[in-house]
Amino acid sequence: MAEESKKEEGFEFQAEIKKLLNILSHSLYTHKEIFLRELISNASDALTKQRFHSLTNEDYEGKELPLEINIEMDEQNKTLTIIDTGIGMTKDEVVKNVGTIAKSGSLEFITNLSEEAKKDSNVIGQFGVGFYSVFMVADEVRIRTKSYKKGEPAYEWRSDGTGKYFLHQIEKERRGTEIIVHLKEEEKEYTDKTRISSIIRKYSNFVSFPIMVCGEKANQVTALWKEPKKDVTAEQYEEFYKFIANVEEAPLFHLHTSAEAPIQFYSILYCPKVNYESVILKKLEHGIQLYCNKILIQADCKALLPEYMRFIRGVVDSSDIPLNISRETFQDNRVIQKMKNILIKQVLGLLQDIAKNDKEKYEIFWKQFGRILKEGVHFDFENRETIAQLMRFNSSQCKDAGELVSLGEYTERMKPEQKEIYYITAVSRDTIEKSPHLEIFRKKGVEVLYLTDPNDEFLLSGLGEFEKRPIRSADQANLDVLKDADKGIVDTSSEPQNYDAIFNHLLKTMKVCLADNVTDVTESHRLSESPCCLVSPDTSPSVHVQKLIHMMDKNYQMPKKIMEINRKNKMIQNLARMNEIPDNQQIVGKIITQLYENALMQDGVVFDPTAMVPRVNELLEELTNAKLGEGKKIII
Repeated sequence: MAEESKKEEGFEFQAEIKKLLNILSHSLYTHKEIFLRELISNASDALTKQRFHSLTNEDYEGKELPLEINIEMDEQNKTLTIIDTGIGMTKDEVVKNVGTIAKSGSLEFITNLSEEAKKDSNVIGQFGVGFYSVFMVADEVRIRTKSYKKGEPAYEWRSDGTGKYFLHQIEKERRGTEIIVHLKEEEKEYTDKTRISSIIRKYSNFVSFPIMVCGEKANQVTALWKEPKKDVTAEQYEEFYKFIANVEEAPLFHLHTSAEAPIQFYSILYCPKVNYESVILKKLEHGIQLYCNKILIQADCKALLPEYMRFIRGVVDSSDIPLNISRETFQDNRVIQKMKNILIKQVLGLLQDIAKNDKEKYEIFWKQFGRILKEGVHFDFENRETIAQLMRFNSSQCKDAGELVSLGEYTERMKPEQKEIYYITAVSRDTIEKSPHLEIFRKKGVEVLYLTDPNDEFLLSGLGEFEKRPIRSADQANLDVLKDADKGIVDTSSEPQNYDAIFNHLLKTMKVCLADNVTDVTESHRLSESPCCLVSPDTSPSVHVQKLIHMMDKNYQMPKKIMEINRKNKMIQNLARMNEIPDNQQIVGKIITQLYENALMQDGVVFDPTAMVPRVNELLEELTNAKLGEGKKIII
């Protein structure tokens, strides 16, 4: 009778299970090497169960055995063997858990645990199909297992993955499970120690139990994210960052957090010191590694942080992730979205804390990653106010181009009568400071933000307001700060006789001359030095935005502007006098056109330099003729 029990029994998979087995072994996983992750995960589960049962049961097999995983390779026989000293299986458990696809012993184990014990069980394989990924690389697989239960015999399960499996009793002294993988001819790479060790470091480096490859421990790094923060040193954080980011330099800062509700997860996030996006000149890949109970699920999980945080590196580990059967994608993105929302607020909260308490470190961060973080204003409506508080700009109050101010600091310095936040855009601080649009702001002592990043204006125009204060470009008309700028006694001592009349005549002449180019020509209340400037109407984009649109669409017609004239400028006064002489009308027209194009150039816009250069040459010729007394004189 005992002899009969050791005879091999054959079992037939159901027809639909045969089809599923074919899918599992050939199509389910992206990379074949995943099979080793799955087998190690199953071994880790078995060890976790054994550790749990040893706490509640005194009578079990192999009390002296260490809890570990051993991997052995035989290149000559093309076999890979994974051995654990875990809980093992009885015959019924083998049939139930291995002989039936999608029947998960781990899932049933967790179901039977009490709620309190679940938190500590740390069981990975809740899916029941990962084992069958081994048939991607195997011609045949044998499982030799002995249960922890006293007196239970050992059994061997074998199958070639084509639809049948066989089971028979064997002699096995040690508790636990051995999986012997007979590799396909083309998969001999999995008998190479270096290859196996690299796969372990990639996917299973943080498994709680030792993984020994040919007698050497392959998983060397502690899962630091699950350690209490008080027990982790600065050196450990730094070394862990260097390991996961594969870099030599220390991080700028880190964030070690955990969450219990509504989802339980652990994380360590890092910010590098250098923005490699500016070094490699292409968009950074996401750097978050997603783990499920210390087993790597995705090396670059794009779902856990938004694009505008793509510079963050780190690890997130959760047993609540609803994975699909391949454990490579998610079944329920709502859980991931909740985790994402928590992580975003944690990162933004840390940045706010650094900005408040370590200004020097925050400025280093902003100069490296500010351009990326600002993208959140456009794409994260829920957190845009927080992101706006984190933004930094140069301004007219700064001593040099390297100094930065926040929108909060700007609003604290606003004049009592000032209702709006103002900015001006150009390629550099030097160019901005030469702009005629700044003259009235200097006169009234009003701060203006200097935007030299081409994207900043889109960012601020998208933001619209900050702390209920509208944000507006300095080149837009009807700014509140300009109201009553020239109230009081106007100094007319330097103006020509009857200047009001001749100045108004000049405005009329300019309106006629520039009728096709501007919407109006008016007296300026913002200029104190420059002769003229172009101002965008309230309803149109600023000139910088118009230039960017024109660069993308050559057919875009930039809207006409208002031309403002400074009546106190000496050249304008001379031009007004010249305009009173009929013989000067031709050159007056040329000067007016040139003034308009000069104003365009000050805004960084030049449409037709080939027409401008001949006109400038003609003006220079007439000026030199007048100085030499030749030809027709200009009469003033």
